[in-house]
Amino acid sequence: MGFELDTNAKYNLAKSLTELAIQNNLISKYANSADTAKEVSKFFDTVFATVGESESTD
Repeated sequence: MGFELDTNAKYNLAKSLTELAIQNNLISKYANSADTAKEVSKFFDTVFATVGESESTD
């Protein structure tokens, strides 16, 4: 069972986790900054879309 977060809470959590991922080199960096930005965006979007969801392990 998941929990509900409002949009602002989801945004702030995704932002914080993305910042931590960048600081800890968990997001791929490319020579082309546009490609790096795409990776950062993909990470942020994934966190934002999935935070609060849960998977059943039944």
